[in-house]
Amino acid sequence: MKKAIIVSLLLGIVLSCKGQKSAISTKMELAIIPQPKLIETSKKGLNIKTLNELEILSDWSGLGELFVEFNQKNNLAAIKIVEKAKTIAIRVKKVQNRNLESYKLLINEKGVQIEASDYGGAFNALQTWKQLVLHAENNRVMQLKIEDEPRFNYRGLMIDCSRHFWTVNELKETITQMAFFKLNKLHLHLTDNNAWRVEIKAYPKLTTAGTYYKDYPDLSNKFYTQEDLKEVVAFAGLHNIEVIPEIEIPGHATGILAAYPDLSCTGGEFEVYPEEMPLKDRKRGNINMFCLGNPEVYTFSEKVIQEIASIFPSQKIHLGGDEVPTDIWKKCEKCQKLHQKENLKEWGELQDYFTKKMSNVAKKYGKTMVGWDEINERHAASTDDIIMAWRDYGFNQAVEALKRNVPVIMAPQHGCYYDWGYAGNATRKVYEWDPISSEMEALNKNNLVLGGQACLWTERVSTQDRVEEMLYPRITALAEVLWSPKESRNWDSYLKRLDQNYDQMKALGINYYFDDAINETEFKPKKEKPALVRHAWLTTNLPNHGNYHLEYIFDGKSNSFYWGSRSIGVGDWYQIKLGEPVKATKISVITGDSKDYIQYADLLVSEDGETFQKIAAFNDDGMAIAALGGKTIRAIRIEATKQHSCWPVIKEIKIE
Repeated sequence: MKKAIIVSLLLGIVLSCKGQKSAISTKMELAIIPQPKLIETSKKGLNIKTLNELEILSDWSGLGELFVEFNQKNNLAAIKIVEKAKTIAIRVKKVQNRNLESYKLLINEKGVQIEASDYGGAFNALQTWKQLVLHAENNRVMQLKIEDEPRFNYRGLMIDCSRHFWTVNELKETITQMAFFKLNKLHLHLTDNNAWRVEIKAYPKLTTAGTYYKDYPDLSNKFYTQEDLKEVVAFAGLHNIEVIPEIEIPGHATGILAAYPDLSCTGGEFEVYPEEMPLKDRKRGNINMFCLGNPEVYTFSEKVIQEIASIFPSQKIHLGGDEVPTDIWKKCEKCQKLHQKENLKEWGELQDYFTKKMSNVAKKYGKTMVGWDEINERHAASTDDIIMAWRDYGFNQAVEALKRNVPVIMAPQHGCYYDWGYAGNATRKVYEWDPISSEMEALNKNNLVLGGQACLWTERVSTQDRVEEMLYPRITALAEVLWSPKESRNWDSYLKRLDQNYDQMKALGINYYFDDAINETEFKPKKEKPALVRHAWLTTNLPNHGNYHLEYIFDGKSNSFYWGSRSIGVGDWYQIKLGEPVKATKISVITGDSKDYIQYADLLVSEDGETFQKIAAFNDDGMAIAALGGKTIRAIRIEATKQHSCWPVIKEIKIE
């Protein structure tokens, strides 16, 4: 094959074609994310306004409608779907022998030709075409040829729907955005201690008691009907996204026990709780697991799996399995009997017994069980199951699974947990992460590494804007890691292309995070205290955690942070006394870099350094912002007004 000339993707080369009518603007660069596998470029262009016909198979009519919708939204020529195009047109052809989701995109004087063997390939070609069009200048795109295919089949995103509920329309918005960057799996975390979010007709109390918060009526009774989820599945399918449901069992089951307490070891009353409820007010939070010695648990689980299997066509069903304590089982007569009957040694083997049973139930209904990596701690997972490696870097758990020929999906905290802030999982850290470590590579079982996934837990994420801010831009880095050849990845190239994609994200309605330290990787505090952005004295009544010095809150960098070594409450404070008076128009305080937000506190200022006046209160996102209109200040103070459960993180105090 002719060697590709990858313009601007690798080197940022600008094409120059002076004096040619059909030439591309000298400013044009190919800013495609994720980077295609092969590109052959030219100095010629195509006027996209001339494309008014679309030739496409009737089997792919849904894709045709997406082309039409895209043209309408972007004020392009009205496009007509035809069986046989006669003019300069877009032609989508189904061919044989291409790999799944791969495509060829050819742009020349005859128009646009797309070749793919499956819907996913054709859909991915459309996403590339969209990016080319959105970067077009004077309605012209480059004439070129792209040959492209994904590195991994599994390129996912997990959204936590239990801790905070996302409407059908919000899920559709997420689907549309992630599909633009060729992500193709949406994992819905539907149940947890906070709520049970999916209608199960055999157990109707799951969505009454399982979503009811006595003291938070506005947050109560939010769940998906089966028809809601079928609508999401259909919409996702149109966007080449497979929806994978997760039901958390046998732990994280308060959503179940609130409705059916007899499935617990102890019985009694259980209550789900919203994240907005203080930790001290939550009831029985440490008793959130099934009684595995109770036969009704297995009947319940099978009926639930049967209904879930009927809603979601995905071959995969995620059954949780993480963070299951065993202390309650040790004291439970029913669990003791089962433990003895099965000749088990460790109490954790009781969970293994359950895991194996559920794997067989999943198979019975045509599904493959996926579980968090704990299910393989004692090798309960079989080669018919899938491990999702999440703890720490995930590589040790993945190696253990691969040694036994158990397939893995990489979703580790480092690189893939996007409830962590950008200082913990920076965009560059994500880009430089890879799903396959050298230890995994040495096993020569890369075919069992299905891919990777971003995980967005939503303890502190309660709005769609916040979802998008936590995901973008760093999930575009993950999209490239999972799609593009490893050897072609280049941070400088990606960063140039990302800079050109912010306007496109705005056009898609994405509320992306503005990262003023995007070239930095993971923040690691140093023993030496950092220099301050201006002369000042910083004090607090709280100790810092290790080297996370208080001075990091005033060093002018939002990717560094102070971390306290205990939770804060009434009577706790932070203060900056400025070396010289400052005439300020605005003060902003940004806290939190995961779940450690300051939410209950006041922001105060002083004109003389002694007497303080409140100017703002912190919001649920851990921010306090106040306009000062040019007031001269000598000091800034933060005072906690309520007890927090978290150790406080403060990223930066900014004076403008």
